[in-house]
Amino acid sequence: MPTQNPHRIVGLCTSSKVYNVLTELKHLEGHRSAKFLSLLTQNLVRKGLLNEQEVVHMLDQVVD
Repeated sequence: MPTQNPHRIVGLCTSSKVYNVLTELKHLEGHRSAKFLSLLTQNLVRKGLLNEQEVVHMLDQVVD
């Protein structure tokens, strides 16, 4: 049975936390991946590490 918050398991490294959340329930995998990437992108833009034009350029590459 899946856990509610697999990223809260003590002792997991960051990459394992992200992987566990994104892959825990297969029917939510795409939604969770998209949500995580959108939040990550928003955070990077807010911190000035990416700008919106760069994000749009990457999205253009995804849909081509």
